[in-house]
Amino acid sequence: MMKREKSEYAVQAVNNAIDILDLLGDTEGELSMSEIGAKLSLTRSNVNKLLATLEGFGYVEYNRYTGNFRLGVKTFQISQAYINKLNLIEISVQILTMVKEKLNESVYISVLRDGNVVYLNMVETDHAVRVLPRIGNVGPAYATATGKAQLAYKSNEEIERLYKEGLTKVTDNTIADVDDLEEELEKVKEQGYAVDDEEYEMGVRCVGAPIFDFMNNVIAGISVSAPLERLSDERIEKEVIPVIVDAAGRLSGKFGSK
Repeated sequence: MMKREKSEYAVQAVNNAIDILDLLGDTEGELSMSEIGAKLSLTRSNVNKLLATLEGFGYVEYNRYTGNFRLGVKTFQISQAYINKLNLIEISVQILTMVKEKLNESVYISVLRDGNVVYLNMVETDHAVRVLPRIGNVGPAYATATGKAQLAYKSNEEIERLYKEGLTKVTDNTIADVDDLEEELEKVKEQGYAVDDEEYEMGVRCVGAPIFDFMNNVIAGISVSAPLERLSDERIEKEVIPVIVDAAGRLSGKFGSK
């Protein structure tokens, strides 16, 4: 890991403390004092003082069983405070616009509410023939691409609890069996995106991907919707999937996901 450069106004001790937090945040598991010093080219004495200060404020925790260090709860509290101040609708506009400009199809942001999906924001295509705007609409998540993209990260127990009354077909293509849904969601999670093949609305196909926060929890979904004739299998595979997965990754990054 590269140490950050010292600017004219930088306080080196602060720089070094932030380097330690970055290092622990990028490391899976814990690090010893000597490992931290070696990776950041800091003396043991310097590392000891910095860790003691960070630990005192809750930014670093010492594991007395292993003798190693990890991020403290204060870092998560600050991250959560930051996330709470973010507005998903405002933050998504730039990414939605980018997707629309690349594909010239309608793009949506949505969230799960129990077993349903709620559409919060959209940027609409320039095409005269388009999908009816869905902002504010509530629909069964299992019948939509963005809903399935988010449901894929729930356990089978959660899925069965959400749909204990069974699944209602919205169109002839809607998944109607919970076991079939769970099988579909396994595939969605593995590939990182979902497709709605006229499952919510006949004549309409959608491609959706999940958005994660800094804890890698799914907080929303982004999707592209278009009439069937404009979303062929080939276009979905070669054009739409790469764009929507990239957009989901960019939005996830804004919420602290790596």
